[in-house]
Amino acid sequence: MAASTRPKLLQGKRVCIFADYMFEDMELMYPKLRFEEEGATVDVVGGHPAGQKYSGKHGYPIASNRTVADCKSAEYDGLILPGGFAPDYMRRNQKMLEMVVECVDAGKPVASICHGPWMLCSARRANGDPIAKGIRATCFTAIKDDLINAGATFEDAAVVVDGPLGNIITSRTPNDLGDFCLAVIDRIVANGSQ
Repeated sequence: MAASTRPKLLQGKRVCIFADYMFEDMELMYPKLRFEEEGATVDVVGGHPAGQKYSGKHGYPIASNRTVADCKSAEYDGLILPGGFAPDYMRRNQKMLEMVVECVDAGKPVASICHGPWMLCSARRANGDPIAKGIRATCFTAIKDDLINAGATFEDAAVVVDGPLGNIITSRTPNDLGDFCLAVIDRIVANGSQ
């Protein structure tokens, strides 16, 4: 069987996916594979030294290939924040929070799903405002109040794309991964054509 001749939409692009313990397995692995399928280089980035093995909620393991301490937001065309319990660890890592702010402010897609929007609540601009302040967003219902308390307007939708530069992408659960990944791909492609 011949390889597909369909153009790869993310050829030459680089995507960062944050990881930590107890990530939602599908919310990390599905985007990773989907973006690689489109030709992107995908880095799994954790707060621990590169090579750290993280296990998902359902036991699926993945090793980071980079540590956030050695990453710069300028290296990436997009940032993915998976859910599960991992965002509760990730939001305690100052460098991860700084990368969220830098990517949002640079107009790069910052996409969070399920509990991932906790990062939008904890990542703050220099004036102290959370990234979530003033945006429309969605999330897993358990953190809806956190998102609202951080200043976001909650919408119960499969995917919400908003933010001052239209680059903040949020989704609710693994059931929304198809729409979530398409929204990220569309935004990365749009950024590349500007």
